[in-house]
Amino acid sequence: MDEGKILDIEIKIISDVKTLLSIKDIWHELEDNSKMYPFNTFEWVVNWWKYFGSGKKLWVLLIVDNYGPIGIAPFMITFGEMGLPVRRIKFIGSNNSDYLDFVVRHGCEDIFYRSLIKYLETVIDQFTVLDLEHLPEDSGIYPYIMGSGLYYDYDVQDICPYIELPSTWDEYLDSLDGKFRRNIKYEIKRYFSKHDGNFMCVTDENEIDDSMDRLIEMHQARWRKRHMPGAFYTKRIRNFHKDVAFDFLERGILSLFELRDKNKTVASLLSYHIGGKRYYYISGYDLNYSRLSVGAVTLGLSIKRSIEVGDEIYDFLRGDEKYKEDWTNNKKRNMRLVVSFPSIAGKFYIYYIIAQNKLINKIKNRFSQD
Repeated sequence: MDEGKILDIEIKIISDVKTLLSIKDIWHELEDNSKMYPFNTFEWVVNWWKYFGSGKKLWVLLIVDNYGPIGIAPFMITFGEMGLPVRRIKFIGSNNSDYLDFVVRHGCEDIFYRSLIKYLETVIDQFTVLDLEHLPEDSGIYPYIMGSGLYYDYDVQDICPYIELPSTWDEYLDSLDGKFRRNIKYEIKRYFSKHDGNFMCVTDENEIDDSMDRLIEMHQARWRKRHMPGAFYTKRIRNFHKDVAFDFLERGILSLFELRDKNKTVASLLSYHIGGKRYYYISGYDLNYSRLSVGAVTLGLSIKRSIEVGDEIYDFLRGDEKYKEDWTNNKKRNMRLVVSFPSIAGKFYIYYIIAQNKLINKIKNRFSQD
């Protein structure tokens, strides 16, 4: 672990897995005192690195003041992406995580970000860029970047719908469009009247493996029917999500819902529950039951469960798909923030990356409307 000092703050650089694993308790303690997403938890970061870290350099910054750790920048370094001869400092989890941000102790945001930016100003040279993907628009880093001597630009990367949950299910239903409200109430009632139905959350670690396999198979079957790869198109991706599921179950973060017909699972919904918010990650359903709208039934019942346990937010994560508009009109944004050395080359790198982001967004928008 390398170390440096900025503003009387110690910055410890973690560049190997053994040292990363050794700060598990520190990371968890900071999680308990920070604004957290599932995707900057210790378990998500470590499993992501295990499966997708090959060819990248681990570069996690642990920032410590006189009283102890105040925050973590879960970075990695890549080189040569998309043909650019430049190092990129990125979040671990870039490309297949939804919200990526810093882990910062409440009350320490100012000193954390000032120290971080001062340090990055010494690291970002003419051949290095900071490329932060899926960065929430309310992240604390923006004013500190804007007040630095670095060059920057940003662009919207994701639209993220979410529900501000009321206190009761009936109150939520009353907020929906009348036709959709009647349809979802009818579909839930119809399913349970026609089948020996049961909606449950998997809580037994001995069932997780089989439950994840069922989710993966149902999800992939739907996408194969559309001649598309689906989210779980490689063994590595499948194993990553199964390992995360086991770790999140142990932490109390996993909410893997199943809608059953007797003992048969006809729909599954994978979500993560942290900080009074539920994050809907992915789902799948048995195509033989599609006429009964079991996907919508499962989604509706998972929202109902969130209301019952007192959640404040049901978050659909990134993706502005049309079906989400039936459930909510609220939307927030993820940004792509790119920062470089203030030089001609640095400005070119930023222009290139932002242009690439705009192109990807055009492609995503086309598919989201299908």
